[in-house]
Amino acid sequence: AQKGLFDVLEHIISTGKEAHVFVARDTNGNKRAVKIFKKDTSDFKRMNEYIAGDVRFRNLPRDRRSLVLAWTRKEYKNLLIASKARLAVPLPLGFKENVIVMEFIGAGQDGCQRLKDTKPSVKELKSYREQLIDFIAGLYLAGLVHADLSEYNTLVDDDGKGGGPRLVVIDFAQGLLVRHPNARDFFERDVRNCANYFTKAGLETSYDELYAMVKKRKDGIVKNGKT
Repeated sequence: AQKGLFDVLEHIISTGKEAHVFVARDTNGNKRAVKIFKKDTSDFKRMNEYIAGDVRFRNLPRDRRSLVLAWTRKEYKNLLIASKARLAVPLPLGFKENVIVMEFIGAGQDGCQRLKDTKPSVKELKSYREQLIDFIAGLYLAGLVHADLSEYNTLVDDDGKGGGPRLVVIDFAQGLLVRHPNARDFFERDVRNCANYFTKAGLETSYDELYAMVKKRKDGIVKNGKT
């Protein structure tokens, strides 16, 4: 608030094991999303799995408070990387200790629905699959793997600027640099999660098929010099 990133904290829009997300407004009335990581009840072992091996957090004390604060910085840094790559993520505006202020996605009191909570048509599913292929490939070329990509942390923004709904990916604290020793395993898990979602939603997609699509898109971006 002292930095001017928001003025009034309004109501909660999301709760989880690791964080609460609130709606806030700045002095001009613009909405912001404020994510507050829990210092006491966060999953210490899970966090450590993603922090360990990250060169950005070498020599980090392994007490719970230090880990939660690093987890916050990690999400902010990962969102910055994705934003600079012009990927569909909330724009990070600032952080302090265990709090991150971000762009608010969507309209209404609670913003956009998660992909999990929608029932898209086959036409929409095809569009969503293309969007996620672009996202996974683009994020990898930007140097990151999301490491927890699924329908649970993908928002559906109906304000698609005339091109239909767009997907916005959230929850980046666990994201890994591609040179992380476990990056390949988590990359493959992201692809598998997405393939499973589309198949369950009515658009048959195998892991091998989606993996090949992502690789082709990634190679195409590199070939066209868009990295």
